[in-house]
Amino acid sequence: MKYLRITIILLIFLLGITAVSSHGVDVTADTMVVANDTNGQIVKDIAESNGINISVYKFTSNDEVAHILEHSINNTNKRILFAAYQDIANEFLKEHPDMSNRIIVINDVDNDSALEGLNNIMNAPTGNVSNENNFGLPLAIGIIIGALIGTACGIYIMKRKK
Repeated sequence: MKYLRITIILLIFLLGITAVSSHGVDVTADTMVVANDTNGQIVKDIAESNGINISVYKFTSNDEVAHILEHSINNTNKRILFAAYQDIANEFLKEHPDMSNRIIVINDVDNDSALEGLNNIMNAPTGNVSNENNFGLPLAIGIIIGALIGTACGIYIMKRKK
């Protein structure tokens, strides 16, 4: 009975760690424009008139923008052009200067700067997909968890047979 309690506590602990570290799923396109109500349509019209296929998202709060920027840290294919919320993007780039090739900020949005920004973001390099498909760590964690649970269940069954 003692081992069953330890196993249950261990399982709850491991599941609790997993729940705390979850962040959510990014449902936005990998190449995108962050805009607001005042300049979203302008950037979209410029992109369409020049044959650039890019998604324009209108954001309404600083928290939403910060959330998207957090997703871009782990997604090396994420390229973002900022036509709005430039202050948040510039602060983020100060903390993560290595991402300056994938995050482009337009400080003054007009036709020429928007077109230049769109062309720059479309030509920005993306990460290597093979780096993202690393199954070594999840496999090792799964083996360890399976061994712990299997050992605990085996001990419980052996003690019960006696």
